[in-house]
Amino acid sequence: MALVASEGDSESMALVPLDEDGQTSASDEPSIPSREALELADSILEERFDTSDFDRPDAILHVRREVGKMVFEKAVASGILLMLVALCWWLTISVFGTQLGSEDATLSLIFSMNYKWVAAVVPVLVFGATALMKLSRERRQPWPGFAAGAMLILALFMAIEPIGHLAFGGAPAIMLIHSARLVVLGVMVYYSAAMFIDSLLLRWVHDLLEIGMIDVSLLGESGSEGQAEEDQPVA
Repeated sequence: MALVASEGDSESMALVPLDEDGQTSASDEPSIPSREALELADSILEERFDTSDFDRPDAILHVRREVGKMVFEKAVASGILLMLVALCWWLTISVFGTQLGSEDATLSLIFSMNYKWVAAVVPVLVFGATALMKLSRERRQPWPGFAAGAMLILALFMAIEPIGHLAFGGAPAIMLIHSARLVVLGVMVYYSAAMFIDSLLLRWVHDLLEIGMIDVSLLGESGSEGQAEEDQPVA
């Protein structure tokens, strides 16, 4: 990874504003990310690009262009899914909930919530768990992952609980439809949240690329060295 080059680098210095006397203004200089932040940015790029992308003559422009495209595509897809979740919830839970038997569904074992409350809590749990999983994975922190696992299990329990009432409590067969709606909502929320968080991370990486905080050519070299070590025969 590479920080902004030395003061003799004209391209980097062009990013630093000058005051009236032609001197650099320290307060306006772009803040230098920590080493941990740069390692995170490098990891994000390495996961989404092949080593050959970093070895191209126009690697910086290519990676920057592709990252910008990823930000756009993931943000649009996330928005589409989120709107589908909202419409699905509104139509199947609120508008046609009575026809689908939502009001007659067995109360949840958790705080005796009715089906409408359960259908609201499950997507929230899935969204929070997805955000915490991303945080745990990218920042290498255990506690967010721990909390995410607990939230996912709770959301899964609430989603399949209607099937349990059907199997062990003598509830009507329509409970299968109730459970299916919750599962569909949870899956769509998961992918929507995952793509939106990815777009935020990629936008942050794109900003670092624009101000020259990351040298993608060094990523290609590190990837080639790692591949060479893997290919080296063991004595």
